Amino acid sequence: MMRIVGTLLLPALLPIACLPQTPNLPATAPASVALRDAQLPRQVKNDIVADIARGFETIPGEPDGRTIALSSWTSRIRLSPEGPAAVEVDGGPDDYANGATGNGDIWIFRIVGNRASLVFKGGGYSFRVLPKTIHNGLRDVETAWNTSCCDGGIEVYRFDGVRYRPAYCYSYQNDPDTDRMTYGKHERCTDSN
Repeated sequence: MMRIVGTLLLPALLPIACLPQTPNLPATAPASVALRDAQLPRQVKNDIVADIARGFETIPGEPDGRTIALSSWTSRIRLSPEGPAAVEVDGGPDDYANGATGNGDIWIFRIVGNRASLVFKGGGYSFRVLPKTIHNGLRDVETAWNTSCCDGGIEVYRFDGVRYRPAYCYSYQNDPDTDRMTYGKHERCTDSN
């Protein structure tokens, strides 16, 4: 009987084992779950919802900040080789700040015990933890944003001990005919979050 059950279960489980492991999904690809369904301690979820909701004004006919927060996409990320986990929250379908070029809101919360603290608020179509550069115990992060079909900018942030601050920015341009990317020089960021 065990051999039959094992034989029937193995083909069903193989596709799960073969799935690629992506610990840090880009902002444009919804992480596995909306915040309302995330398996987080109640107080952590309440902290995240409160921080995000505060950033949205009430606009008639638009979802309120709480609704926007709860429909946003979440994923767990690692900002340090050891230490507390973090949660990336990407603006979801109710976030009226998301743009036509794929840019949207991105928030990062450190989880310590049963509390969440906002350490990053920014935007773009992509968020990435930079694995080799650490400042004040946390890895640098970068966002990328589109300004059109073929160009945009990349902003690198460093942790100052409390939150992430812009470190430097550079532009990119993609030639649609050759699919060749060119990058601008690293410069001081002109707009900070």
